[in-house]
Amino acid sequence: MACRFVSARGGVDMRLIPLLLLLLLLAASLAMVTRAAWVGDYASDHMCGRTFVEEHCDPADTTANHACSDACHYNGCGGGRCVYLGSGGVGSARGCHCLP
Repeated sequence: MACRFVSARGGVDMRLIPLLLLLLLLAASLAMVTRAAWVGDYASDHMCGRTFVEEHCDPADTTANHACSDACHYNGCGGGRCVYLGSGGVGSARGCHCLP
């Protein structure tokens, strides 16, 4: 008899639960590794209340803003956000501003 996804009673086949849990764990671990790689790219020698140049920072990218905030938080600051430096145009330099 072939393995079915749905039992005759309409519920989920209990043999699929371990597979589903494994897939969920794999997806969560991949998300953490990706985010950790962003944070590792940021400098760790900046001070709170200052902005440091960081080419990976992009104010329009949610992941980059989270990484900037995490990098600032790990250095004892109150978080941070990506900003454009100079004239503020899209092509200008970018940086991470750490909150006090």
